[in-house]
Amino acid sequence: MVSRGELEAWLNEYLGVGEIADFLPNGLQIEGTARIDRIVTAVSINLEVIEAAVREGASAIVVHHGLFWKNDEPVIRGYRKERFRLLLQNEINLFCFHLPLDLHPEVSHNRLILEGLGAEIPEGSGTSNPVGLEGRFPEPLPLEELVRRVDDLLGTEARCFPFGKEAVGSLFVVSGGGRNELEEVLTLGVDAYLTGDAGENTVYVAREAGINYLCAGHYNTEKPGIVELGKRIERRFDVAVRFVDVENPL
Repeated sequence: MVSRGELEAWLNEYLGVGEIADFLPNGLQIEGTARIDRIVTAVSINLEVIEAAVREGASAIVVHHGLFWKNDEPVIRGYRKERFRLLLQNEINLFCFHLPLDLHPEVSHNRLILEGLGAEIPEGSGTSNPVGLEGRFPEPLPLEELVRRVDDLLGTEARCFPFGKEAVGSLFVVSGGGRNELEEVLTLGVDAYLTGDAGENTVYVAREAGINYLCAGHYNTEKPGIVELGKRIERRFDVAVRFVDVENPL
C-alpha cells in the first residue's frame, strides 16, 4: 500500500511534470482515497476503464489521456457526468501523464517501440524533433519484416504506404497523432516513418517524397509507455497494477 501523496510525488518527479508545458493538467486530476493498494492503468480514461477499476477495487487509475483538455467544454453533463460520478462515488484517484510520458527518456512510447523492434537509438536522437526518436537497425530489415514486427509488438494491423526503400535501415517514430510531423521527418533522411495516424494528404506526400509510411493506430502506438510505467509503479511500491486494454482501431 502507498499513500496518495507519496505516489503523486514520485510520479511527478520521475516524469518531470513541472518541466514540461502541456495543453492539459498533468498529475492528479481527480482526488480519491488517501491510501492506494490497487491500481489500474490505461491509455485513455473512459467508462469501461472506470468500471474495470470499480470491479477490481482499485483506488487509483493512471492514464495517458485524461479527463481535461484545453478546448473541452467546461461542463459536467452527459457521458462526462457518469465518469465523474463513478470516480467520486468510489473515491478513485485519477492520474494523467500526457507529454511527460511522450517525452520521457526511459519510458516514452517511442523509445519502447524502437527497442521492441530491435532498433538501436543513436545518442542525440530526438534533438531535432523532440516528440519523436530515430532508431537504426544493425542490418537493414525488409519492409515486410518491419511491418510484421510492428504488428506483433503493438497487437495491431499497421497500414503501410511502401514508397521508400525495400530494406529499412533507419526508422523515425512518433507515437499517437504524428501525421503533421511528416514534413519535418522528411528532412531527417530516414528510410521509414512510424506513427499512429494519417491524413488524407499523407499518401501523396509519402509517395512523392519516397518514404515508407507506417500507420499503426494512435491507441496502439501509445500503449507501451503506460504499460511500462505501471510495471515500474508496481516494483517501486509493491502494489498490484493491471493494464486495461480497451480495443480501439484508431
